[in-house]
Amino acid sequence: MSHHSLRGRFTLGFITLQLVTISVSFGLVLYIATLSAPRGAVPSAWYPQEISKSVTVDHNGKAAIDPTPALKTVMDEWPTSWFVIRLADGSTLRHGEMPIDIAENAAFLTSFRSVELRGYVDAPDRQATIDTMSTAAGEATVLAGGVSMSLYQLVFVVGQITIGVPALILLVVTLVGVPWVTKWSLRSLRQLTERLNRIDIEARRGVVDERGLPGELLRVVREINLALNRLDAGFEKTERFFINAAHELRTPIAIVQVRADSLPQSDEKLHILRSIKRLTAITNQLLDMERYRQNTPISQDIELTHLLSKVVADLAPFAISEGYDISFDTNVFKVSMEGDSEALDRAFSNLVRNAIQYGGGRGDIAVRVEADGSVVISDQGVGIAKELHSRIFEPFYRVNPHGSGAGLGLSMVSEIIEKHGGVIELGSSPGQGSVFAIRWRNALRIEKRRQEP
Repeated sequence: MSHHSLRGRFTLGFITLQLVTISVSFGLVLYIATLSAPRGAVPSAWYPQEISKSVTVDHNGKAAIDPTPALKTVMDEWPTSWFVIRLADGSTLRHGEMPIDIAENAAFLTSFRSVELRGYVDAPDRQATIDTMSTAAGEATVLAGGVSMSLYQLVFVVGQITIGVPALILLVVTLVGVPWVTKWSLRSLRQLTERLNRIDIEARRGVVDERGLPGELLRVVREINLALNRLDAGFEKTERFFINAAHELRTPIAIVQVRADSLPQSDEKLHILRSIKRLTAITNQLLDMERYRQNTPISQDIELTHLLSKVVADLAPFAISEGYDISFDTNVFKVSMEGDSEALDRAFSNLVRNAIQYGGGRGDIAVRVEADGSVVISDQGVGIAKELHSRIFEPFYRVNPHGSGAGLGLSMVSEIIEKHGGVIELGSSPGQGSVFAIRWRNALRIEKRRQEP
């Protein structure tokens, strides 16, 4: 796979930009110079040509003068204008009066192919040109003068244009073209940023696509990919450690459980049993978390109201035995979404178990689906102080350090809900119970409750 170079892209871009600038400048200078002739006069560069263009030949072969619009303007605005056209057959065509001193030397002057007589700018009778030119009547010698034919004004205007137009274009190019070329040349950096943003740190084997990147960035991207591969290897090693540790802990915990059950009743036995229960909870939750992280998420159609009613039905006996009333209610008939039903079942079950464990053994536990598809789970327990709301979803954090929980349940719940496009909101205060509300950012398919006739 070939990769382009940022240096080459910059070089090509600026060379192209400068060539376009030079071409446009040259074209504008020529165009404006063409339009810069003084109105009502034809400078010496154009005057003889306009005279030669005005020579016509009729059907009898007789030559005559039919002034072009430009020549007619000069003749009207310069009464002193004159010209003599000497044709090859010796005949002449005239306009105006040639100065006597020039006429006396005409024979000598016409022996040259081209002559320019330059007097003062404000003395048109002292200026004349003699040129041998092609006309409709054949080659002819054109003697012309009597007009101000100084090229000073034209040279000055063209000089100003030649300097001003490129300077103006270069200014525009600097302000507009250079940022555009820079943006175009560095678009690979924007592509690299977009590819980096698409990497999911939770997904395995995620690397940055190298296709189309310039050679200067290729080494950086390859080092990033090597780092990501090392991170993947480290994550997998850590995950295997947690799973193996959890599996290995199950056997000694079971042995300790059997031996503790054989001990006579005492406060020490109760303390040991509570510790065993907590160890078992931690082991099971570690296994649950790693199984969820390692298993490929299943995308299937889930009906939330059915899933939640099943969770409530499964945990109702446990809740009732602990002294609670538990209920399920919904404001809609059906709420459907795409996701992993097993993972969501685990998340909702953890929230209901959390309400049972920390609800104080009294009051109601209510599970409700609202009209927008939000899921609300509330209890009437001891509540949670506001300053702890942001921490309860951290792994191994427990509101009650002496409780039997492992501090992993709510962390797993938060991860599952987030992967399903949801967010958990907590409303709670000491003595007022807790309300966990799950709001969905992803689109839901909601079917309203059917109206009874």
